[in-house]
Amino acid sequence: MSHFKRVDDNIEVSLSREERVFLGDVLPLLAGIGPRGSDPAADRLQVPVYLDDPDANEEWWRLMGSDLDAGRRSDRAIFEKTISSEDSIELSDTEADAVLRVLNEARLTLGARFGIDVEEDHDDLPEESRQVLDYLGWIQEELTLELMRAL
Repeated sequence: MSHFKRVDDNIEVSLSREERVFLGDVLPLLAGIGPRGSDPAADRLQVPVYLDDPDANEEWWRLMGSDLDAGRRSDRAIFEKTISSEDSIELSDTEADAVLRVLNEARLTLGARFGIDVEEDHDDLPEESRQVLDYLGWIQEELTLELMRAL
């Protein structure tokens, strides 16, 4: 059974209590991302835009970083609303996209902190770490597939 189902123009989200509790750890994880250079998650999420021009890269992040942060805060608010609902909840496609972005951000954060640089690194992780990443990927894939049905 999928956690997501298209209902008219929306996506119905049905998560068990245990899944909502588990996914509730995503927001504190993301809120705890430290500064670039001291947290591999920050380095993974704030990739260089201009690889050969550090000054242009810093300027881009100075100009655009606050907009990206505002978008992430908005996405996280939608994610919070989604996992806080004790019953199923319907999301617009735009809201569902926000949930996907938060799930992806969580996977990138964990992957960076676990030291995953290439696909093969996943196989070397402890079982519990692999299961966390796999679960987040599974939920993300289910939601992506349901969103694609409208295309």
